[in-house]
Amino acid sequence: MKKNIFLTATLRKPISLILLVSLFCLISFVIFSKAIGFILVQRETETLGSYYRSIGVLENFKDPQSGDVSAGADLIKNSPHFSYGNSSEVVSGVMSETINDNRIDTLNTWYTENIPPEYWPNTHTNDIWFTGDLVAKEEIGVNGEQPVTSKVTGWTLKFKIDTILAAYPEDASQGNPIVLLFLFENNESAIPAIEEMKVGKRYLIRAWDDSSLLPFELGRFRFLILPLNDQQLWYLPLEKDEVLDFSSSEMASIKNNIDILNENIHAIGIIATTDMSAMPMMQEASRFFYITAGRWLNHQDDLAGSKLIVIPEYLASKRGLGLGDKLQLTFRPLRDTYYGRIRDGVDTALWRSYPTYQDTFTIMGIYTSRYGAAMSYIPLGSLRPGFASTTQKQFRNEAVYIFVLDSSRSQTLFVEEYQDALQSLGISLTFLDNNGAAYWAAVDPIRRSTSVDALIFSLLMVAVLIMAVFLYLMQFKREYAIARALGVPRKEANIQTILPLLLVSLIGILLGGLTSWKHALDKAKDNLSSIPTPAGVTPSAELNTLVLVVLCLAIFLLLMVFAWLGVQLLSRKSVLDLLRGQSQRHVEQKQTEAGSINSVNPSSSLHQTSAVIDTSKTIAATRVAHASMFKYKLLTFCRFIFRQGVRSGFKSILTLAIALVFMFASVWLSQTMQRSQKEIDRLYDTTLVEADILPLVTSSSQSLSNNSRGNGFVYLNTVNSILDSGYMTSRILKAESVWEKIQGMNSQPGLAYFVWVYTYDSPEELVSGLENPDSLNFASGWDSSLFTRQWTIEDLRKEGIPMIFPSRLLEQSGFEVGEQVKVTEMSSSVSPGVIVGQYSGMLAITINNIKMYDLSGSQPILIPLSALEALEGSRTAFSVARFVLDPAKNRELSRISLEMEKLLKVPGAGTIDLRFVFWDEELRIVVDQLEKNLSILKVLYPIVLLVSVLIAAGLCFLLLLQKARVAAILRVLGTTRTVVRLVLVAEPMCLSILGVFIGLGLTAVLWTSSAKIPVGTLLTIAGLYLAGALVGLVCGAILVTNK
Repeated sequence: MKKNIFLTATLRKPISLILLVSLFCLISFVIFSKAIGFILVQRETETLGSYYRSIGVLENFKDPQSGDVSAGADLIKNSPHFSYGNSSEVVSGVMSETINDNRIDTLNTWYTENIPPEYWPNTHTNDIWFTGDLVAKEEIGVNGEQPVTSKVTGWTLKFKIDTILAAYPEDASQGNPIVLLFLFENNESAIPAIEEMKVGKRYLIRAWDDSSLLPFELGRFRFLILPLNDQQLWYLPLEKDEVLDFSSSEMASIKNNIDILNENIHAIGIIATTDMSAMPMMQEASRFFYITAGRWLNHQDDLAGSKLIVIPEYLASKRGLGLGDKLQLTFRPLRDTYYGRIRDGVDTALWRSYPTYQDTFTIMGIYTSRYGAAMSYIPLGSLRPGFASTTQKQFRNEAVYIFVLDSSRSQTLFVEEYQDALQSLGISLTFLDNNGAAYWAAVDPIRRSTSVDALIFSLLMVAVLIMAVFLYLMQFKREYAIARALGVPRKEANIQTILPLLLVSLIGILLGGLTSWKHALDKAKDNLSSIPTPAGVTPSAELNTLVLVVLCLAIFLLLMVFAWLGVQLLSRKSVLDLLRGQSQRHVEQKQTEAGSINSVNPSSSLHQTSAVIDTSKTIAATRVAHASMFKYKLLTFCRFIFRQGVRSGFKSILTLAIALVFMFASVWLSQTMQRSQKEIDRLYDTTLVEADILPLVTSSSQSLSNNSRGNGFVYLNTVNSILDSGYMTSRILKAESVWEKIQGMNSQPGLAYFVWVYTYDSPEELVSGLENPDSLNFASGWDSSLFTRQWTIEDLRKEGIPMIFPSRLLEQSGFEVGEQVKVTEMSSSVSPGVIVGQYSGMLAITINNIKMYDLSGSQPILIPLSALEALEGSRTAFSVARFVLDPAKNRELSRISLEMEKLLKVPGAGTIDLRFVFWDEELRIVVDQLEKNLSILKVLYPIVLLVSVLIAAGLCFLLLLQKARVAAILRVLGTTRTVVRLVLVAEPMCLSILGVFIGLGLTAVLWTSSAKIPVGTLLTIAGLYLAGALVGLVCGAILVTNK
C-alpha cells in the first residue's frame, strides 16, 4: 500500500489535528442537540395533539326508538379523515375464583315500586341458599320487639348455617347464624307453613335482602325468608346428615336457580370495545368516570388483541385486586343479559347449552365515578367472534355509534362535508368538546420555530464544514502540488488529500454525536418521565439508535461532498500556480541574485563592499520607515486590513457568514424559547381546571335507602369551607334527599317510604338533566324560573315547597298538578308543598349536548336547590359539588390539592369518606408537557451556545494559522511583533463584528413587536461569540508570530 504523505503530514501537526477533531466534535454536538430537540418537540407535540381527539357521535333523531344509524355510518366511513368506528359489545364473563360484590344488578321491592318494569333487572343476586338448623323462632310485633300488648306481625327465624349453596360471603357463611324475617302482610297464605317449622329441625332455605323498604322499626333486620319456587314451597325439611339430591325433576328448577345464582355472583358485566379511551363517558370533559390506577384501554390494545381488562374500583378494593393481577374468565353468549348476568327469561332455561371458553386477562386499569361503576372493559379484538351477548336497548348506556377522526385538525372540514348529508338521513352529527383548535394554534408556532431553528443551525453547520474543508485544503495545497509534480495521478492525489480529513472528521463526528446523544436524551428523560400522555401512555424520550446512525452519516456524507468538491477545485489549478503562492518570490530573488553575481567585475570589490553597506543601511531604513508607518498612520493600518480582507476573498466570506449565521441562529433560538414560554404562560392563565368532591370508594350498588340524604355525601359546611379558601371562582351544586312520605292536605294517602328528591340550581341544568325535556309541563302561574329564585324558609312555609313530580309517581299517588300537599322529612318535620309540574322519562347525564346516561331508570321529585338548603340547612348533602379553580392558581395545583384533602378529612365533612379530584388532565398532559419540552430546549441552549463559541474560537484559530506567510512578510518589512499580531487579529475580528451586526439586523427584520428580546440577551450572545473569536484569533496570532 502506498504511503499517504497527507496523513503523515497531518499527524506531524498535532495542534492542527487536535483542533480539527475538536471542531468536528463540537459541531456534531451542536447539530445533534438541535436535531434531538427538534425531533422530540415535533413528536411529543404531535402525541399531545392526539389527546385532543375528534370523537363524533351519530344519533337517529328521526326515529330514536330504533336508533338505526347504519346508513350514516356507511356514509362517513368513506371520508379520508375517518380513522375508526368505536364499536362495543356487551359480554358476559364469569370469574373462576372471585366473587363480584356488585348489588346494582338485583331485583328488590324498591325497584318494583320506583322503577318502570322495563328497567327491572330480573336477577336475584341478593338471594341466599343454604341448609341449616332452626335454632330460634320468635314472634315479632309492630314495633319490632316481642309483642306484649301489640299485635303479632310476623316471626323471626334464626338458623345456624351448615352448608352454603349460593350466597355472597358478606351475606352468609358456613357455621354462622343468620336471622330471617317473615311478615304476615302480603304473605297470609304462607303463615300455616311457617307456623309448622320446628326449632331444632334442619331445612333447605332461600332468603333475600329486601331491607330497603322495611319500616323504620324493623331496620335492624336485613334478610327475609323467600319461597324456594313459584309453587309457594317455603322450605324443604331435611334430616340431620341428609345430602340434597338434585337429580329429581322436582329439584331441577331449584338446582337451576342455585346454579344461576352462583354464576351471577361470579359474573362481571363486560363491555368489549374498540377504544375505551374514546368513549364519551370516559372523557374527562364528562366529569363522570375517571381512572384511579393504571390507564384506559386504547385502540392499539384492540388492534393487538391484548388480553387486558379495566375493572371498577369497588371490585378491586373489595376483593384485593390490583394492577397486574390476573382474572380467569369464562365467556358465554347470553341472549337477554342484564350487564352480563343471567336474568329471568330465555337464558334461565338455555344458559347451560350455550358455548363457552376460558381466557385469562391482566388488570390494566381501575376506574370509578361519583356513583360507582359496574362494568369492566376489555378490547373487542381480544374476544372470540360469536361470544358477545345480547341486551335490551334500555340497558345500553352509550350512544349508538361513536367514531374517531384521524386528527382534530380535520373536524371542521369533516362537519362541512357530512353534516347536511347526515341531516337528510335523519341522523345528527355531534362532536365531543375538545380544545384541539386552541391547542394547535398555540403549538404550531412553536413547531414552526423549532423547524426554522433546526434549519438555521443546519446552515451554520454547512458554513462551518465548508470553512473546515477550505482551511484544510489551504493548509495542504503545497503538499498536493508536490505530489502532482512527482507524478501522482490526479484521482489518487485527490483521494489521498481528503482521506486524512475524512478520518479526522469521522472521529470527531462520532465523539460529538455520542456525547450529545446521551446528554440530550438523559435531560429529556428527566423532564418527561413524570408526565402522562393520552390514554395513560407514558411519554417517550427515547429515540431509535437508527436516528443516531442517520445523523452521523448525514454529517459525514455532507462533509465528504464538500471535501470532494474542494479538492476538485484544487485539482483544476496547475502545479506552478499552487507552488507560486509559496515560492515564486523566492525563485525570482534567486534569479536576480544570480544575474547580479554574473555581472560583477572582480576589480570592483571595494565598490561592492560599499554597496553592501549601503544596502544594509537602506534595509534598516526601510524597516524603520515601515514600522513608523504602522505605528503612527491609522489610515494606512485600516487600508491594509481592508485590502487583506478583499484579497482573502473566500476566507473573508466564510468568516463573515459564520458570524452572521451563528448570531442569527442564537437570537432566533432565544426568541423561540421566549415566544414559547409566553404561549405556555398564556395556556396556564386561560386553562380552566374544575374539581369535584367525590366518594373515596363508591359501590355501584349504593342504595338510596341506606342514607337519609339519598345519594348526597358531602355536607354544606364542607362546601362552604372550600369556597371560603379563596382558590375557587365558581361552583355547581346538586343535592339529594329522601323524604319519609308525601300526603294530601287532609292526610289522605299519597307516597310513603323513602321518596327520593333531586335538586337543580338553574333552568338550564333542569333541561339538560332530563331525558325528555319536552315532557316538562307546569301548572298555571309556574315555570322554570322557579329554579333561579333564592327560596327562604319563610317562602316555603308561605307558598309551599315547589315540586315537579314524575308522571309515574303522580299517577301512583293520585295527586294532580297544582295540588297542595304535606311533606314529611326523615326528621319527622312537616312542611307544606305544591306540585308545580310534571315530567316523564328519566334523569340523564348530558355530555357535549348528548344524552349519555340515565340513573338506573330512576324518577325522583325535582325541587330547587335553594329550597332544599332552606329546609335542611347544614344537613344538606350534595351529590354534585363541582368547583372551578382560579386560573391564576394553576401552577399551585399540587399544594392546593393537599389543602383540599385536609379539609375533606375533617370529621363530619360528609356521610362517607371523601376525595378531592382535580380534572386537570389537559393541564398535566398538554400544558405541563409543553413546558417540559421547552425546558429541554432551555437546558440545551447554554450548552449549544457555549459549544458554538468554542467552534468560533477553533475556526478563527485555524484561520490565523493560514496567515503565516503574511506575518513573515510583515516581520521582514520591519513591522514589530505586536503590530503584526494586531494586524492579523483585526482583519477577521472586523469581519466577525460585521457578521454579528448583519445577523442582528436580519433577526430584527423578522421580529414581531410581541417577541422582542431584551437588549441584555442580545449583548450577551454577541459578546460571547466575539469573545470566543477573539480568543481564537489571539492564540493563533501568537503562535504564528512566534515562529
